[in-house]
Amino acid sequence: MIVQLPGANHIADCILATAKLDSNIELDHLQLNKLCYLVNGFTLRERDKPAFHNEVEAWKFGPVVPEVYVSYRYYGDRPITALDLCRTNLNDTKNLKTRWSDLVEIIGKDVAAILYGVVKEYGKYSGWDLVDMTHQKRTPWKKVYRPGHNNIIPTEEIKEFYRNLRPGDDRR
Repeated sequence: MIVQLPGANHIADCILATAKLDSNIELDHLQLNKLCYLVNGFTLRERDKPAFHNEVEAWKFGPVVPEVYVSYRYYGDRPITALDLCRTNLNDTKNLKTRWSDLVEIIGKDVAAILYGVVKEYGKYSGWDLVDMTHQKRTPWKKVYRPGHNNIIPTEEIKEFYRNLRPGDDRR
């Protein structure tokens, strides 16, 4: 039996729901894309496979999952107010809890635990702080970014970087 990985929008929606339900954190589009990248990186390290099936690209402001970008671009730099896949409003706590449970079932409890840790640790940072983290020397983004090109960041490159990341390391 082949197990298909969830889509990045499942991860993005779960990040938004977790941030809102657990810490009442509102996220913008820039934060969301960087958090998706971090969840993927730490999942590669912990489980040796990606959190989602989508490609990650190196854009001017860091790693981006194009599908997540397209789904949430209309928010610009404003806080995101609803989940993309089901349009659940982030202030509708009852329905948001139900949707969060559905998302955990889709992405798996082990990925949800990694996602929770990422949201707790990095959800407090602004999008620009997260951009700075992902732009450090020797990061996967730094290795493949070329101005004017949205190059794919190879999954193996992300896996290798996160495998060698140590606690307290300010590179992400």
